[in-house]
Amino acid sequence: MTKRQLFWIICLISCLHTLVHVFELALPAVQDDLKIHYHTSDTVIGSLSSAFRWPWGLGALLVGFLVDKFGAPPMLIIYLVGCALLCFIISCGPGLDSLFGMFFVLGLFASIYHPAGLTLISLKTTPEQRPMALGIHGVFGSAGIALAPLVFALLQTNGMQWQGFFFVLGIIGVLGGVIFFALRRHLAIVPENEISITTDTNENSISTDEPDRDWHSFAILITLAAIQGMVYSGVITFFKDESFLKISLFSNWFDTSAEVKSQRSFLMAGIMLFGCLGQFVAGKIGNPQRLEQQLTIITLMNAPFLAGMAFFAGEWALLSAAIFAFVHFMFQPIYNSLVAKYTPREHRSVCYGLNFVMGFGVGSLGAVLAGWIKDTTNLNTNHVFAGLSIAASLFGVMLIILNRKTKIKAECQTHPKM
Repeated sequence: MTKRQLFWIICLISCLHTLVHVFELALPAVQDDLKIHYHTSDTVIGSLSSAFRWPWGLGALLVGFLVDKFGAPPMLIIYLVGCALLCFIISCGPGLDSLFGMFFVLGLFASIYHPAGLTLISLKTTPEQRPMALGIHGVFGSAGIALAPLVFALLQTNGMQWQGFFFVLGIIGVLGGVIFFALRRHLAIVPENEISITTDTNENSISTDEPDRDWHSFAILITLAAIQGMVYSGVITFFKDESFLKISLFSNWFDTSAEVKSQRSFLMAGIMLFGCLGQFVAGKIGNPQRLEQQLTIITLMNAPFLAGMAFFAGEWALLSAAIFAFVHFMFQPIYNSLVAKYTPREHRSVCYGLNFVMGFGVGSLGAVLAGWIKDTTNLNTNHVFAGLSIAASLFGVMLIILNRKTKIKAECQTHPKM
């Protein structure tokens, strides 16, 4: 296939990435309304988020096996139709106990996307193309994170409640399923020995050799993902509670009365759009030879801006949040490239699934932790998650050391001393 064809295939897959993060951010977008509607607490909202995120992570491992058996396209159609159906059911306003079950099943259907979508991209790209391809994929995902609160804010300003928001998401899911079904034949995975990507020029490209498998590095990598996943879920679930989203700078633009909360939804969407830029930049700078160093630096850089969100007020806190979003979402293209680097092609789907068990499943504990901290202590959750980012970066340092030793050993085997 040509580079142009590859680009459009990546964009098609990435549109589904947008949708999965819209479904994910649906709960954080409406969390204030749910607390009022069900007369509940932050701890319950955090647990509700975890009810979605645990199956979102754990289900990905099973999906990895199913993708290997049935292929990615049919699984992606099931993901779209299933998520749409659950959104329609949630829009009926079930009781709180039933809502936990609904979000659990929604998480199961949403868990299909990442192992299927990322496997398609990793198998259709070379190591040199992969960071940029995953950067494009990540930009679409961050756009989905921004779109959820933005769509809700637009609907809210027109008088629609949270139930109507989920009904609209159901319609979007159905339309996505129909479009993807019509285009599914373009996503067949070609056997490795038949892959050939032609270019529009005659330039020679330098190929990067990758290990067939590196399970020690992969184990360290997914441990890092679990910790960083806690940071993501804890921060994103309660992002609309941040005080800097209510600053008077915007009082002339929005109705800031207690009854109208659209300002915070619009500002949350605007801040999350910085994540799109971060994903794109990470895709551009991603270097197959230096992925471990890049991942470690990006992970560590989360900490000062999370601390800034806690320490500063007003405009400076808003600026810290925007930079945090930029840095935090640089993580994904680099990280997903490393998953592909450390795992064998024939088990790529399962390995991406295990990765999301850690990042989304174990990582979902961050939402519960944040809700508990907010309800029972006076701590600022951003200080706690800044500390977790520092802890995660230590595992990045372990990756650097381990892969430096592996590289030296490989060079010695290739060029033995005479």
